[in-house]
Amino acid sequence: MSDYNRLQIESDKDAGSFVRTLQGNTGVGFQEGTHVHKDWWAKTLSYDQVKQETQVAIDNREDVLVEAKHISCRSINDKFYITLSDGRKFTPTDHCIEQFSIRTGVTSSSFLRELRASETFDSQDANTMAMVGNNALRRVDPDKKFRLRTYTDGTARAFVTEQYAPIDNRWYLEVLNEFIPGGRFSHWRGDEDTVYGNVLIPDTIMDYGADDSDYGGMISIGNCEIGTRRISQTPSLFRSICMNGCIWGQTSGEKIRRVHRGKIDLDSLKMEIAQNIQMQIPLLAPGITKFLATRSMEVGKASVKGIIASVASDYKLSKREATEFLNQFAEYESDNRSMFGIINGLTRAGQKFDNKVWVRFDEIAGSLMDVTADRWNTILRRADTFTDKDYEKVFALTA
Repeated sequence: MSDYNRLQIESDKDAGSFVRTLQGNTGVGFQEGTHVHKDWWAKTLSYDQVKQETQVAIDNREDVLVEAKHISCRSINDKFYITLSDGRKFTPTDHCIEQFSIRTGVTSSSFLRELRASETFDSQDANTMAMVGNNALRRVDPDKKFRLRTYTDGTARAFVTEQYAPIDNRWYLEVLNEFIPGGRFSHWRGDEDTVYGNVLIPDTIMDYGADDSDYGGMISIGNCEIGTRRISQTPSLFRSICMNGCIWGQTSGEKIRRVHRGKIDLDSLKMEIAQNIQMQIPLLAPGITKFLATRSMEVGKASVKGIIASVASDYKLSKREATEFLNQFAEYESDNRSMFGIINGLTRAGQKFDNKVWVRFDEIAGSLMDVTADRWNTILRRADTFTDKDYEKVFALTA
């Protein structure tokens, strides 16, 4: 909700301006409400479309957890396979071969992959691959468990240990849809296991401050369930996107990345994703109109310090939390002498604490957006009743 750490466009002001009048196959200039040319917008995907594509891939795969003693390598009809003791056989992708080599201790992790890629590959090479693979497997603890990602097309896409922790692409997409409702998926690349592309932020939920026509926002995202890349997310601003997808005047913010290993706290990761978006490209909740309406709830002659003390008392903020709330308003929001400024001061303060407090502050901010005119007048009247002794009970430092 706040504009804390707002990204700033650093490119020339006219960068990408030609896109506004550029004639394309589907029309001239930007898609309404965006800074994206109509031709490129037609190539973007909705959340439902991406979700459907992802689900189709999931319906055609199986993750098999199996002990090493049930895994072997075989040469069948001049081809190399990873086989299981139940009779199933899979053609490993190059990535899977690389992972198999590393995890079983093949002397050179690239040997098997490069041998199969040779233009002269034949049955003897397939036999050699099987012998090398089985020789490595015989030194692996027979009870050690590996996870194979297999598909109905007969391929194995991954060979990882039991400790590998994939982050479900569906979960990631759902989180993005929750925080960026109505976002469009652009520059979409990847495959059944990998997410790679941008989420374009709708103008309807982005806080542009005084500049409501100059740029667009997006989140560059990545995730791979089989280990080709970490989960990542980088907020960006841009002037415009051309009809061929060229991004003009882009400024990228700070990236977050998480390794797929061990037990992953998805709740914590979700909060990290939300915070990264909120701090770098301020988003307003779907109730943007309601939030902006709080500008009309003016402070007047009432004491801002008293108002903050009143809110802090009502929601049982600690002295440290209340003091940060007051300091953030004083430093950044003193010109916004309204409920709007009070809410922004609160959300700014929340970003100074851990995820749990940050979420609680945003929840309080949400409830303040629902304050009625009568309730606001009560807060204003109460604000002027606070004494120095009352302030000592609320704030760690008095001002």
